[in-house]
Amino acid sequence: MKNNLLLFTILLDIIFSNNVLAKPYSPVLPTQFPLKKIQVTISSQSTKENAESYQILLNGNGNSYFIKNNQQQPLNVTNDTLIELLNDFYAVHFFEISDTFNVKKKVVLKDNETATTVINKEPVTESKKVCVQLRAYKKCLSIVDNQPLGVSQIVNKIESLIRKTGN
Repeated sequence: MKNNLLLFTILLDIIFSNNVLAKPYSPVLPTQFPLKKIQVTISSQSTKENAESYQILLNGNGNSYFIKNNQQQPLNVTNDTLIELLNDFYAVHFFEISDTFNVKKKVVLKDNETATTVINKEPVTESKKVCVQLRAYKKCLSIVDNQPLGVSQIVNKIESLIRKTGN
């Protein structure tokens, strides 16, 4: 009876609430997904004043574009290119690595007998956020000082798509 009352209360709250519930992302990386459910995004992030920011969106539905200074330029990204980029992400273990690289760890010798790990969180002035979404699964990480290197190289490859199209 308590469970039914709780369920009824939740349903009433949803029906009469003005809040829209966001669909949560799945924590499970899918092994099969429709091409139209693939999305790769790159966003520049900076705390510097007057820094130029941009965003690149590559979509499996064919609607890919580059945004800079509030202007959207279409990008022609083939299915083969998108699949190649996904394989690049798998090759560098993108889906398994840490989400941020502004935490630096270093081992130091303490009192000539003990090794200890020192952890420092470094301030970030510039980074790039990279997200890959496959169906309802989404993984994002921030690239700081070109780290992780493999993902940074994939971002450079994606940015070269803009240069090829003359944007």
